[in-house]
Amino acid sequence: MKKCKITKAAFAMPTVCLALGALASCGEKQGTEIPKVIADLVVFSNMYTAEEENDSEAQAFAVKDGKYIFVGSKEDADKYIEEGKTEVIDHSGLIVPGCTEGHAHYFDGTGLSNQLIGCNQSYEEVLVTLENEVKTHQITQFVSFGWNTVSLMQRRAAKYNFADEIESIAPGIPVVLIDNAGHAAVCNRTALEMAGVTKENPTVRGGEVDLLDDGTPTGYVGDQAVFYMTDKTISRPLNDDQYRKACIFAQNELLRYGYTNAVDAFTNMYDPTGLYEAIKKMDDDNELKINVAECFNIKSFDSKVYKTRVDEVVDIVDKYTGKHCNPAYIKLFADGVVESGTGWISHTYKNALPGKEHGNIIWEQPELDAIVTYANFKGLTVHTHTFGDAACHAMIDSYVTSNAINDGKFRNSLDHVRNIKTEDIDRCAENDIPVAANLIWHYDYSTTDPEAKAVRDKVMDNIGEDYYMAGYPMKSLIDKGVLISSSTDAPAAMDIEGNILNVIEVATTGKAYNNDAAPFATHELLSVKEALKALTIDGAWLLGLENERGSIKVGKYADFVMIDKDFLNYKGDELGTIHNAKILKTYFEGKNVFTYNPTSNPDSKFVS
Repeated sequence: MKKCKITKAAFAMPTVCLALGALASCGEKQGTEIPKVIADLVVFSNMYTAEEENDSEAQAFAVKDGKYIFVGSKEDADKYIEEGKTEVIDHSGLIVPGCTEGHAHYFDGTGLSNQLIGCNQSYEEVLVTLENEVKTHQITQFVSFGWNTVSLMQRRAAKYNFADEIESIAPGIPVVLIDNAGHAAVCNRTALEMAGVTKENPTVRGGEVDLLDDGTPTGYVGDQAVFYMTDKTISRPLNDDQYRKACIFAQNELLRYGYTNAVDAFTNMYDPTGLYEAIKKMDDDNELKINVAECFNIKSFDSKVYKTRVDEVVDIVDKYTGKHCNPAYIKLFADGVVESGTGWISHTYKNALPGKEHGNIIWEQPELDAIVTYANFKGLTVHTHTFGDAACHAMIDSYVTSNAINDGKFRNSLDHVRNIKTEDIDRCAENDIPVAANLIWHYDYSTTDPEAKAVRDKVMDNIGEDYYMAGYPMKSLIDKGVLISSSTDAPAAMDIEGNILNVIEVATTGKAYNNDAAPFATHELLSVKEALKALTIDGAWLLGLENERGSIKVGKYADFVMIDKDFLNYKGDELGTIHNAKILKTYFEGKNVFTYNPTSNPDSKFVS
């Protein structure tokens, strides 16, 4: 992309100076003897540097003070070694740069659900947990995350009365039980009444509220109504120590998966500042070993006060920005999801919700234009959930509008981009709009599992087989010159572990190791190097870090991942074995921050 190339060129001069031996001044005369530099670490290995001109010659690198000071041949690397002062690693597998998780919920999802009571249980299990909490503790609220939407589909279709069932277990206590994708929840009658979602007022803008035959809410809510319920009924659900533990857990998960940069896509999901405070505290204490881009979600029901919300984020930026945490991001939901018929598509759903033939259109175009333009004007970058082709089109319109007003200096991104149209891919390329693409979602959900197959068939029937099979683009984006960063949306989509090895395997085979379906949309598959590029340098570009991270290059921070097998040149059936490799170590700024330990917990593939 044009911007990326210009930025890289601007960084070329200091790279040359450092490669000459870290001279104190780049103005030394020719012929001056280059002083010997003793590296802290020298690594010999096969590697993918994410710098095309270096890959063929890179056999080793040297690190000092957390940055690469040399990348090149084995013979030249020896010059940076002094016994007793330099750690030397001779690695027989593969080394890749530290990777970027372009859109996920490790801090606001995985981390919090590791601390909240009743998370990651089935609906039936969480009711038992809730009952025990009511009996044994004086709880004043209850929120959990992680039940499987599929398990409640039949009950929802039959207009099951969730609200009264949950109320009978926790009378007078607001209860919100969120599904594993974050797009649906079931609530009790107390919570609904606290939020003002009643028979007399049963709607939430941008959300779904299911009703009984008499017009009373069933307790099942979707999309923006989920966030409305938590905003109106759940106050700070964790204490400071629990938030800290949630952040440590999230960081460990990311590091063991090979990520050193991450977009935390919804930092204010349960609490406006709890995660911000915990992440910033870790940063101040030098415990944050990953770069985190934190996103503040502006909800549809705040449309009239969007400037106030944007200004709140400006205050958050002033208060919580650190060396490794950047909260200058806003998250928007342009639509829901195609699976539930709420993704915003250009044609009509066969089984459309009443009055929503094209899905859940959360914002009007002028509102999107105003929010994006104002956010960019205030120095904030926008990441947007876009699941349908119409949602993609609307957000590109807003980004182009803002670029014209704000000189195109912001890397506003589209996330998911399911079914984006060819003409809009062209517009992304023309306007330098990056995409956080779901590389790990690129496989057919149909399996021998009857429940999963029934869901797939229902979705395909609702949106049409051609639209379904268009799925998630990868190759078509890259071929048009669109910069893509890999994203998993974990834990919202965690059929398989979201580590970088599984991402690469799915992106190159169209098939998951634990899925027996045929390869999906093979015309969209990537090569290993294309998948790695999306995970490394292009992911860094998404976050404005390409001058500092994302590739193995002199002058950049030494973030890298050691893998036990070199799969860089795998072809054909070999690609389906990438998941068998192991991430042995993750390094952040030249320091080992994760080491694989197969003995401490035999039930876990990766243990920090």
